[in-house]
Amino acid sequence: MRDVYIIGTGIHPWMGFSEQVFADFAAVAVDSALKDANIEWKRIQAIMAGIFIYGGNAGHLSGQYLESIFGETGIPVVNVYNACATGSASIRMAYNSIAAGETDTALAFGADVSPKGFLTAKSDNAVQDRDVIRWKMGGLPNPIYWALECRKRMEKYGTTEEDLALVKVLMSEYGSKNPDARFKKVYSLEEVLNSVYVCDPLRLYEICPVSTGAAAVIVTADKELISKADKPVKINATTMGSAIYGDPTIRISALSCPAVPEAPMLSESYSASRQAYEKSGIGPEDIDVLELPDNSSWHYLVYLETCGFCKEGEADKMLRDGETKITGKLPVNPSGGFSSHGEALSAQALWQVIECANQLRGRCGERQVKNPKTAMAQTYGLMGNSGTTIMTI
Repeated sequence: MRDVYIIGTGIHPWMGFSEQVFADFAAVAVDSALKDANIEWKRIQAIMAGIFIYGGNAGHLSGQYLESIFGETGIPVVNVYNACATGSASIRMAYNSIAAGETDTALAFGADVSPKGFLTAKSDNAVQDRDVIRWKMGGLPNPIYWALECRKRMEKYGTTEEDLALVKVLMSEYGSKNPDARFKKVYSLEEVLNSVYVCDPLRLYEICPVSTGAAAVIVTADKELISKADKPVKINATTMGSAIYGDPTIRISALSCPAVPEAPMLSESYSASRQAYEKSGIGPEDIDVLELPDNSSWHYLVYLETCGFCKEGEADKMLRDGETKITGKLPVNPSGGFSSHGEALSAQALWQVIECANQLRGRCGERQVKNPKTAMAQTYGLMGNSGTTIMTI
């Protein structure tokens, strides 16, 4: 297996709902990535495209639509979907294609124009699509699942409403300094605690909305391109995990969970992170920058534990003690997280990788972590999908 490096990244800034064509957002991100890598489009030998699930046939063939903008060159184009971990799947496929010697240089990208309001079922076929049953029987939007787990955490570990609000306060501080973030207002603890409940105990400012955005990453094993790149970032591991039977998490789309736990919480992410640690030889104690999926304040806390950065029930103390600040022992989400961006399904995992790469390349201005050498991006998606990418410079 060959070493694979990130040499170019690009983002279309996150924003609210738009009537603009999704491929136009993708084009902005891809063009930026090409310029960052200082290469021409014809050097791309494979495209791994995260599909735009709400875009009909066009969205499901997003790679071909991107080619119609930049040029059709006959290369392999693979359109992938793993719910909110779609970006993780696309960069993993690009990495594996290069590491195995099939191609030298590849593009992974995702672009999403999320619908207004909650993310709903993608079909109306209750026979084939369990997600339809979830909505028809229970009317359960995603935050209800998060709130149920959060309430369990509060009872078990003593997590307080102030802890949940503090996550948003910290994320808003970082988001205000990120030009690509959608939300740039800095919130006080009082403002967060005074925001309305969406699903008790989670308040409006403690959950992320749906958003529009695009992200692109160019990876290569081409020594010439690596030598010319501005601070190339090595991918040490990029993995995908799925759920393990007996996981006590109430998984989105399901209406129940095992009564007797036989696997870790968020087992798909437990699996993805442990695979990455094993493949890279890098453990949680070695990570200098961490981007995790803070879909809600509960996620921020539980992911520190699921991915092995502390023991169960200890994340609240890490937060309170300032260990997760940019100046702390483990800087978490210096981008401002999903809290400052929102979910753009096929793009968000790639944006997390880009934030990590930019931190390693020293490009983050006021949000810059001091001299990071190792970074990790972690995301998860519907029905037991998760991805982890570990990078070094």
